[in-house]
Amino acid sequence: MTLDELFASDASLPTVPRVVSDLMEMLRDDNVSFADVAHRIELDQVLAAKVLQMVNSPFFGLRRKISSIQGAILMLGISTVRSFVVSSGVSGAFRKVEGVDLPDFWAHSLRVASVSRYLASKTPRVDPNLAFTAGSMHAIGHLIMAQAMPRRMAALNAVHPFDAPGRAQLERVEFGYHYGDVSASLAQRWDFASELVGALSNFVSPGQSERVDALGGVLHLAVWRVAVERQGVDLGHVGGLWPSQSAMAIGITEEMVQKMPAPRVLAADLESMIA
Repeated sequence: MTLDELFASDASLPTVPRVVSDLMEMLRDDNVSFADVAHRIELDQVLAAKVLQMVNSPFFGLRRKISSIQGAILMLGISTVRSFVVSSGVSGAFRKVEGVDLPDFWAHSLRVASVSRYLASKTPRVDPNLAFTAGSMHAIGHLIMAQAMPRRMAALNAVHPFDAPGRAQLERVEFGYHYGDVSASLAQRWDFASELVGALSNFVSPGQSERVDALGGVLHLAVWRVAVERQGVDLGHVGGLWPSQSAMAIGITEEMVQKMPAPRVLAADLESMIA
């Protein structure tokens, strides 16, 4: 099944959650008020509750409790709240996928998102909130592929888990594209920012893009770091596994990554909130 054929199958395609599309449309207006944005989020009571739960989690370490969406926007900024709305909305678009343990899938995605946000905070070239959104969406393509090609994906999962190193390269050989390409195509169809679409398409091999893709480089490092944790590899002994080219291109050093909390620690306060 080609990439075009994959997206021609309506059964395998989720629709962008209404609250996400509405929010993106509202934020194109530079004059939109915080109150209007907050009101739109609050119309989805489940989503609003999740956002407040996240805002008040130790992840942000706020000294006082935030009790309203507008208060969350004023305290953290609209960009931060938007990133969590998008992440929550995207996770809600998939209720069940054959052959995929969704709680494990979202736990993995949140770890990549949390590491992406952390690494982005270490370089002025990437917005940490956009990095979080990219991390939470990077593997959405896996779900679409699993829905459209359950048998072929199950066979591939049996020999090479989707979150193991080299999985994207294996998919490219098997299908002619990988889950990142599918994630990028979905983000483009959902009218997400071109920078986000490009990063989802490039993160597997950011060095092959025509120009330095800083967001793609951050996402590449985050996926690598989560995979290293999954394998139980000691960061002090990664040796030739360290993705030096991607790291150097965005100014991230090996020492920065070694000092970073483990992915499971960074995401611990969020995994039960979005998944």
